[in-house]
Amino acid sequence: MDASARPGLITRSAAKIGLDPFELLCLLALTALAMAPLIALASKGRDLSAADGFFATDQMQYLWWIRDAGNHVLIGNAWDLAPGERRFLHPGFLISGLIHHYVGISVGLSYLLWKPVAIAVTFIGCLLYVRRLVIGKGAQHAALALALFSVMPVVAIVAWTGWGGKPRTYTFGFITGEIWSAHYLWGYLFTAIAVFMIPLVLLALERWRETRRTAILIWSALGVLIITWLQPWQGAEIAGIVIAVELLRALPRLGGRRPSWLMLAVVGTAAALPAIYYLWLSRADPGWKLAGEVNRAGAQALWAWPWWAVVATLIPLALPAAFAYRLKAPSWQDVALRVWPLAIIAVYLAPTGTFPYHSWQGLMLPLAILAVIGVKSLPIRTPTWAVVIVVGLLIVPGTAHKVEVFYNSVHSAADPYWVFPGEVDALNALEQDPRPGGVLAPSYSSLLVPGRTGRETYVGPFSWTPNWSYRATTANDLFEGRLTGQAARDFVIDSRARWLLADCRLKDVSALDRSLAPLLAHPPERFGCATLYELRYRPDMAAAAGLPDQ
Repeated sequence: MDASARPGLITRSAAKIGLDPFELLCLLALTALAMAPLIALASKGRDLSAADGFFATDQMQYLWWIRDAGNHVLIGNAWDLAPGERRFLHPGFLISGLIHHYVGISVGLSYLLWKPVAIAVTFIGCLLYVRRLVIGKGAQHAALALALFSVMPVVAIVAWTGWGGKPRTYTFGFITGEIWSAHYLWGYLFTAIAVFMIPLVLLALERWRETRRTAILIWSALGVLIITWLQPWQGAEIAGIVIAVELLRALPRLGGRRPSWLMLAVVGTAAALPAIYYLWLSRADPGWKLAGEVNRAGAQALWAWPWWAVVATLIPLALPAAFAYRLKAPSWQDVALRVWPLAIIAVYLAPTGTFPYHSWQGLMLPLAILAVIGVKSLPIRTPTWAVVIVVGLLIVPGTAHKVEVFYNSVHSAADPYWVFPGEVDALNALEQDPRPGGVLAPSYSSLLVPGRTGRETYVGPFSWTPNWSYRATTANDLFEGRLTGQAARDFVIDSRARWLLADCRLKDVSALDRSLAPLLAHPPERFGCATLYELRYRPDMAAAAGLPDQ
């Protein structure tokens, strides 16, 4: 072969892993996008908290779950500084916890080990589903890029024009964040795995329909079980998709095929088991009951998804996708593709469950495919340059806005993305102290305590902290010098904490020193910019919280 006719390095590299050059470029871009926040945070040279998403609070919660699962298998609530039972079992956090416990790596690293897995599942799930349903390389490339990277541009328009102010920007940011595929790779790794296992399971079920191989059905059922355990919303969706496809294909106009009652029974059971477990948790466990109440639809003032905002967000892809619905759906997977967005809407509108907004996660994959199929069905030829421009507009402005939001989240210092040296030393001291007791700290550093020390705190994520608004506000007032004297001491005693941790954001703790002096077992311990206070022991301290990791 002439040297000039040999495939280029990129083409050869892509072919080795079964990709074409554009698909390889998408994989590299997805990996870079997934790793960008972590790399940017690590470039500062500070100790990382392991949070690399918009809301570090969520990742701090995950780190405690990992640590507790590694020690006890079942997970309890560390954010109420009160006795309680462990009832929560999660396969992903358990695996990370066991790695942390027996291998000895940090809790944060044991969670971040899932990032390459999440990237792989996201990419492979989208790629195989696109290849199965979209005809033509160019169309496949467009669908893949949209499924992986599209951020509906309305959020950038609203944010950059100031239309409606911060509340409206938050609304569109909330909606677009839930449906942006790459968002799940920024701190929500089990979400990414669950969401993009859906296309893999759907492809496997279609394969079983053709071959009737028992092993395929067993693996599919296991996939449904894992999806539901990791993300109940997506579990309900895949069960709904399978049921709807089987029943719809029984209609005469769609072929009159007899439903597979075996498939429906197996898939339904696999989805029902974790769903029943979560229902039991929400009734039996005070922490899960609290989380269900504070995370219900509209529970927070800013949690509003007006129908017009949802339409404005989705219209760039929903409009061309609508044209795909007028085409025939000859195969099992063609019907599943068309049912998927409808299943998402059904779960979102269901009167049961909590935080229904998560039901929209994963929408970009079926919507992107349907949009490309819809455009291809039109009796007009779309020039390649026009497709490139449109795809670019659906990706670049929105992604730029999301990067800007992450930058602002980090620099607002509202949540811990780094742990400063003094805080590391103070947290190590709490972890190594063999005596029982919990910790009172500002809402910021309280998030670090359970995952780093194995100790309970008085304040934590609002989903898991009773009377969160009062606890967080009062704790912050105490540490920032607005609550002093006897009122401060009464609050500290009522908290039943044994230690208080003042983090490095607090520049002056002299007022705190004076207020706590009558209660202290010994003078405060200074760890550089952090301070640790130990109170004189009272029996109710041990009743509220035991030994680290107990």
